[in-house]
Amino acid sequence: MRVIHIACTAPPKIGGIGSVALAEVRGLRAHGVDAQLFVPRLWDSAHFSEEIVSVPAWSFGNAAFLHQIYRRIEDVNPDIVHLHYPFYGTAERLLLSGRLTRPVVVSFHMDAVAPGIKGAVFDLHRLLFQGHMLLRASRILVSSMDYARASSLAEICAADPQRVLELPFGFDPQRFFPGSSQRELFGLPLNVPMILFVGGLDRAHAFKGLDVLLRACARLSRDTHLVIAGDGDLRSDYAAQARAQGIADRVHFLGRVSDEDLAKLYRSCDVVAFPSLHRAEAFGLVALEAQACGKPVVASALPGVRIIVQHEQTGLLVEVGRVDDLAQALQRILRDESLRQRLGARAAERARDLTWDRHVSRLLGIYHELCALPS
Repeated sequence: MRVIHIACTAPPKIGGIGSVALAEVRGLRAHGVDAQLFVPRLWDSAHFSEEIVSVPAWSFGNAAFLHQIYRRIEDVNPDIVHLHYPFYGTAERLLLSGRLTRPVVVSFHMDAVAPGIKGAVFDLHRLLFQGHMLLRASRILVSSMDYARASSLAEICAADPQRVLELPFGFDPQRFFPGSSQRELFGLPLNVPMILFVGGLDRAHAFKGLDVLLRACARLSRDTHLVIAGDGDLRSDYAAQARAQGIADRVHFLGRVSDEDLAKLYRSCDVVAFPSLHRAEAFGLVALEAQACGKPVVASALPGVRIIVQHEQTGLLVEVGRVDDLAQALQRILRDESLRQRLGARAAERARDLTWDRHVSRLLGIYHELCALPS
């Protein structure tokens, strides 16, 4: 079987869409599928490999027009084309032209949300184009039906439920598992309460809510430290906010952390904060990975996220953007060791059902079903 995945981004660039797409491609290849990820030619060619193919593109941010995409598809002659959406500039060309003759699977990652004019453009695009494009999809995959029913997919879920399938993302159990703290590897203080935040510090990931978390940390006991793993063009702004809140000496900016070190960092904290602000957050891979490492998560009670983090079972949920609520939930876990251990143990146990191997096995079943249908 040959499968092409098409996404607006791929690692090493920060972004959940690219990370998921690459994890799926690697999982498929491990199962003997000839799978490749097509992305815009945005980075140095050294980043590309046999599994990632760069396609010439006219790009603006994460929007890109892949002007050779049809020629590339014909060269590969895939059985399935799998599009990761949103991908402005390319999704329209693929799904509205009528030129694709293969089954098309669309992973609907989230509703794009932004303030001001950019957000108005996203809303207009959904109104004018999204419904027509998704009619072309043989199957629409969502990380949770909870999110799908709260998103712009709600009408499709109600009108054509057989076409919308829930397929939660996964984690690698060979990397993410409970273990001992290794704070000394990162130069972190050893015997203090520690909160971890993992996410991009760029404008595209401002919805991750780090500004809310910094304000919440200013309300915590003065021995509490916050570790921030990630980088981006807003890092200096967040550092300035930490200084303004009087907590700069307790906030540690580590920058980008390698995949190998990320699991060690999860195991070295007491609790992970996941304070995302709106529906641009649809799942929470960070929350899942942290729980797989046996750590409780304090997260915003958003659709999709509230399925991964179960309140009072694997972590605590708080109202979106509520600084005091976030601070109280974090302090509760940090002060109560028995609660911390109970939530962490339950989190690791529940995470076992959400591995990438299980995800890819189900994805393969969907592909085989589509290939068996009469054209």
